[in-house]
Amino acid sequence: MKFSIFSLFISFSLFCNALVYAQQQRVKIGDFVTEHEGFEENEAGEITPINIKEINKIIRFFVEERYPEIVESTRNIIWDSYKTFLSPSDIYHYHTFIAQVKVKDLERLKYVEVIYDPFVKKVKGDFEWIPEDEEFYLIQEKEEKKDNEPDLIELTISNQEQKPTLGDFVTEHKGFLDVMERKNLKDSEIVPINVKEINGSIRAFVKSTYVNVEYTRNIIWDSYTSFISPFDKFHHHNFIAQVKVKNVKRLKYLEVFYNPKSQKVTSDFVWIESDEEFFRKKESK
Repeated sequence: MKFSIFSLFISFSLFCNALVYAQQQRVKIGDFVTEHEGFEENEAGEITPINIKEINKIIRFFVEERYPEIVESTRNIIWDSYKTFLSPSDIYHYHTFIAQVKVKDLERLKYVEVIYDPFVKKVKGDFEWIPEDEEFYLIQEKEEKKDNEPDLIELTISNQEQKPTLGDFVTEHKGFLDVMERKNLKDSEIVPINVKEINGSIRAFVKSTYVNVEYTRNIIWDSYTSFISPFDKFHHHNFIAQVKVKNVKRLKYLEVFYNPKSQKVTSDFVWIESDEEFFRKKESK
């Protein structure tokens, strides 16, 4: 009897450890490399992600299950884009697809956006059907979040004539892996491979752009993002510069962007004298 209880205890412990391990598993930088290397690009520049047929099947099932009283069928599925995000505190990647659907009692086909996560191989969607408009719209809280995002065109990152190649994205991600292996770093300690050179460019940019800054105290790497679509390719690093402002005792922080393709530093943060803070500049609508 004692042996049976002991065996049961061991089995339960192993099960709990396996469960905890499964919960701790997350996407790795190497998965980003695999995903980028899996893209097929023809001479016309058209891009197709890896396992497209299997993904389309999952999307069809999701759409018709997510909108059972609205969607009669899914006609076409169009790959829209692929994005990676990497920071010391978070890491993820996903594909965006547009599903062309037949809505009940409507002649014109409609379009709904869905997200596919290659790590868990699952689809999700934040669009809701609005009957009075006869359209799918992004839920309000997601729309508000998008409104607060920086203007990457204004920051000379997206929609540029010189675009990075698929190989550039692979090189950038492998750079993180090289630094981690060489310095034996944890995931929370990762930095770009050429961080010293970038920091020098950031210090020069801050000095020439913000006349009220006496000096830059520290520069902190914040995150790296890559983006691929049939119409655009870009990637950028985000850094936080800790600076000393003239006649202000406390150190202040501003966000800057580094474009690895152009090797250019930019920022949309401006100094607000009344608040004694740097804030993202927003165009009035």
